[in-house]
Amino acid sequence: MGHIYVEAVLRGARRERRVRMLVDTGATYTIIPPELADDIGLVRLPFRTEVVLADGRRAEVEAGIAELSAEGRRAPVTVLVMPIEEPLLGSESLEALGLKPNPETGRLEPTRGYAVRA
Repeated sequence: MGHIYVEAVLRGARRERRVRMLVDTGATYTIIPPELADDIGLVRLPFRTEVVLADGRRAEVEAGIAELSAEGRRAPVTVLVMPIEEPLLGSESLEALGLKPNPETGRLEPTRGYAVRA
């Protein structure tokens, strides 16, 4: 099985940007680099949050909210801001969009009819 990427649009308070994101079902949240967060005007939370990284380390990071569009669907999602090589699309965002990765096709597919459920 290879990596799954998706062309997504992230919209913040300032602008939206098309971004190629690596689908990472091991990441709870979507993660973007600080430069992208600044560029779109990510709506940041007024506090930092502690996260546990894949290697077990803990880190205090900025978090915010953005609108994410992918595969014809869109929803508000939690976004962490960290210095990373490439943006990651986490499982919380996949759930919000009603999408899941299909390792056989290398694409995202719907898990339910499209509607943001509150």
